[in-house]
Amino acid sequence: MFLKNYKKKLNKKGETLIEVLIALFVVTLGATTATSLIVTALRSNQFNKDSLIALNLAQEGLEFMRNLRDSNWLRFSANTQGCWNMKPGVETCKDSDMLEENNDQNGYTLGWDADQIDGFFLEKLDTKLNLKDGIDEDEKKYRLNQYVIDEDTGNFFTGSSFIGSDGNPLTADAVTKFYRMIEIDYKTISASAPWNISPAASAQVADMMVVTSTIYWMEGGAQHEVKLSSALTRYK
Repeated sequence: MFLKNYKKKLNKKGETLIEVLIALFVVTLGATTATSLIVTALRSNQFNKDSLIALNLAQEGLEFMRNLRDSNWLRFSANTQGCWNMKPGVETCKDSDMLEENNDQNGYTLGWDADQIDGFFLEKLDTKLNLKDGIDEDEKKYRLNQYVIDEDTGNFFTGSSFIGSDGNPLTADAVTKFYRMIEIDYKTISASAPWNISPAASAQVADMMVVTSTIYWMEGGAQHEVKLSSALTRYK
C-alpha cells in the first residue's frame, strides 16, 4: 500500500515538472513573438516617419528649382527666353551662368547656409551620391543639416541657442541622416504636333529641364530613397 502511494506521488511530481517546462516554453515563445512584433512595429513606424520626412525634403528641392526658374523670369524680364535657367545669385545672363546638365558622374547638392543671401545654396559636385560604397568628402556635402525657423522673424537658424528633438542644442554641424541630390536633364519640345520631347543639344537651346530631387538615407544597413521629378519650361 505504501509503495503504491509512493509511486503515485512520483508520477504526480513528474507530471508537474513536465507541465512547468511546457508552460515555460509557451511563455517564452509568446514573449519572443511579442518582442519581435514590437520591434518590427517600431522599425516600421521609424521607416514611415523617415519616408515622410524624405518626401517633404524631396518636394522642397523641386520647389526651390521652380522658384529659381520663376525668379529668373522676373529678374531677367528683358530676356525671359534666354535667361530662364540661370544659377542662383548671379547678376548676369550669360552661358557660363546657366545651370548645367547632369550626367552619370555628377549632381547638384541643395542645402541650407545662413550666410547665403537667400539661405539655400546650390552647388554642382564632381561625383554622384552613392551611400552603399561609403561616403567620400564630396558626397558628404549632400548631407542635410538640421535647421529651425524663428516664428517671430521667419529666419532660419542652426545656432546652439536652439534645442533639437533629442533635447541637445542644435549646432552648425548638427547633421541629419538624409542626403539630397538634384539632377537636371535638358530637353527640347517640337514646335508642332505631335509635340515630341527629345534631349537638347545644350542648355542654350533647351526649352525644358526635367528636375529630379532625390533623398537618400541609410537604415538597417540598407539604402533607401525617395525620388520626385518635375518638368520646368521656359514659359513659351
